[in-house]
Amino acid sequence: MPLPKARLTAARITERPNPRSTALDTKSTVEILRIINREDARVAHAVKKVIPEIARAVDLAVEALAKGGRLVYLGAGTSGRLGVLDAAECLPTFGTKQVVAVMAGAPDSMFWPSEVSEDDPWLGARDLCRIKFSRRDVLVGISASGNTPYVVGGLRHARRVGTRTILLTANPEAEASRLAAVTIAPVVGPEVIAGSTRMKAGTAQKLVLNMISTAAMVRLGRVFSNLMIQVQLTNAKLRKRAEGILVESTGAPAAHAHKALEASDGSLPVAMLMLAKQVDREEAVALLNSGPSTGEVLRQALKKL
Repeated sequence: MPLPKARLTAARITERPNPRSTALDTKSTVEILRIINREDARVAHAVKKVIPEIARAVDLAVEALAKGGRLVYLGAGTSGRLGVLDAAECLPTFGTKQVVAVMAGAPDSMFWPSEVSEDDPWLGARDLCRIKFSRRDVLVGISASGNTPYVVGGLRHARRVGTRTILLTANPEAEASRLAAVTIAPVVGPEVIAGSTRMKAGTAQKLVLNMISTAAMVRLGRVFSNLMIQVQLTNAKLRKRAEGILVESTGAPAAHAHKALEASDGSLPVAMLMLAKQVDREEAVALLNSGPSTGEVLRQALKKL
């Protein structure tokens, strides 16, 4: 049964019923999937509209990371899990531990519901204290509604610490926006299943978090062209990929690329410099440390090939 008009007006965007998915339970499997797909198609367009705000968030992150601080994600439920996912991928992809996720009720809540933990603002502040959150860091509070007490408490704590704060929400009228220097609010509209923010709101959050961390790492020189030069070579597939990058970028034979990668102690940038400059590992490491960023040092070295 639809909400009464007065309640519909007052309801948050993420809680409103979606007229485009009315009577979903009477549809065929294909019809259900088409409805979900049509709604999902709205997400990228909504994210596109908030690129200026995402850019401001990236600039804050770059500033903090460049000074040795951390990009810290804070969330509960689906929002918290998406923060964990993005942070966990930054180490193998970009070789950095400077992206950190804090989730209400973790670690158990990563796999099991723990909604009660998101209702206490004190827990958000406590969990940030546990990771020694400081003014060198930057905080991204993730909350579809923009009113999650756990996230609000964390944002307040970050403000008291004196750091810059970012809110990622699906609600442009979120109360927590007053605690954020930057509010990113892609308006994806009501969910196919009312209130199920694991759907469009969650997809938008995933897209935005990918954009923030990826753009920040590119700006910090942890990507060369569009290559993952800081990838952690933890299995055969990744080592093979690294050897391919070495062959393509330096023109070296595959056997030389393999040998350089082994001699570099598994560091792709070091191996690339060893091949490009014909130097040993120690000289390559010194070259990397002498430049403004890994990407810039490699660009200059490869320009002379």
